[in-house]
Order: sequence, then structure tokens, then C-alpha cells
Amino acid sequence: MMKLYLLLFLSVVSFSCMEQKKTEETLQAKNKTIDSLKAELKDCTAQAKIMAEVLEKERIELQNNKATK
Repeated sequence: MMKLYLLLFLSVVSFSCMEQKKTEETLQAKNKTIDSLKAELKDCTAQAKIMAEVLEKERIELQNNKATK
């Protein structure tokens, strides 16, 4: 999904450079794309933190299991 947003963003940038026109509509599309990418980045960061916490808990449990054996 992120690749799609990046592709969309690059397409918008390329199109605006070729046309040499910075219309309000193009700027709004860029802003929406940037906002979408920021939101997706925050979501990915939150998911990565959750995954790291789960993996850390599993690692601790494995260490505790090895220590009790």
C-alpha cells in the first residue's frame, strides 16, 4: 500500500514538473498524499512497537523457561 502512495506521489510530482503549473488542485492532491503517507508511517511505527514488545515478552518467557529447567 505504501508503494502505491509513493508511486502516486512521484507521479503527481512528475506531472507538475512537466506542465510547469502549480494549480491548487495539484497542491491539494500532494497534501493529501503526504498526509496519507504520514498517517501510514505512524501506523507502521505503532505496529512495529507492538511487535517488538511481543517479541521481547516471548524472549523473556523463553529465558525464564530455560532457567527453570
